[in-house]
Amino acid sequence: MEVLAWVGLVVSWLLLVLVVKAVFIVLRVLKQARRLAEMVRDAAVSLAANVSDDKAFAELELLAGQLGPAVRGLPRGASDVSPRISSVSPGLGAHPS
Repeated sequence: MEVLAWVGLVVSWLLLVLVVKAVFIVLRVLKQARRLAEMVRDAAVSLAANVSDDKAFAELELLAGQLGPAVRGLPRGASDVSPRISSVSPGLGAHPS
């Protein structure tokens, strides 16, 4: 009978250790979730501060409107670019004037 009591005591201590370990794991996950929630909150505050400036969006829209014509004015390839000089040496490949 005494052996059975000792086995029960040891098993109960092992189960208690497992329960405490599980509690610590849950607390660690909750701590990480809280840190993540704080990071999301800070990001949301920063995002709200950035999108509240209507003047900056208007300036961005004007810049974006100028981007299309500027890109269309760029040469499309090497064949569109005319060389600035005909040759490094005036005697080689120079076009007669």
